[in-house]
Amino acid sequence: MKDGEQSKSAFLKTLNSIFSITDNVILVFVALGIVYLAVQLLFDAIYDAIVLWTQHTIPHLLSEMMFVLIMMELFRQVWKQINKEAFSLNPFLYIGFIASIRGLLLTQMAISMDDVEWTQGTIQISVHAGILLLLVVCHLLYNKNYQKN
Repeated sequence: MKDGEQSKSAFLKTLNSIFSITDNVILVFVALGIVYLAVQLLFDAIYDAIVLWTQHTIPHLLSEMMFVLIMMELFRQVWKQINKEAFSLNPFLYIGFIASIRGLLLTQMAISMDDVEWTQGTIQISVHAGILLLLVVCHLLYNKNYQKN
């Protein structure tokens, strides 16, 4: 190897190390931020349930709890990336499952409380159910193909 190639190779190795460390530092801050926000949202929901019960409805509290689940799935994905685990679509599919189920539950509650017109609510429920069905099919196909490899 020539001196120019060795210095270029050493420079690229150093640059790769710097970027790798920077990437990990940023991921750690993102993970900490997600956990902080999830804990803050959880405490707010508990406070709302205990102190402000008359001002917040059950759908509001359910929505916050389901959003905490979504945030924790995001945290798990970031944590896997920090630990250099293989990429998987499963966490994102789980986020979609939770979000679709959240939409189903909230829409059903809104219909039962007459906050949403029945026809509009039925369309919303159908959309959420369709998305959920599509995600289940994607999950099954992805895991079937993923297990083969």
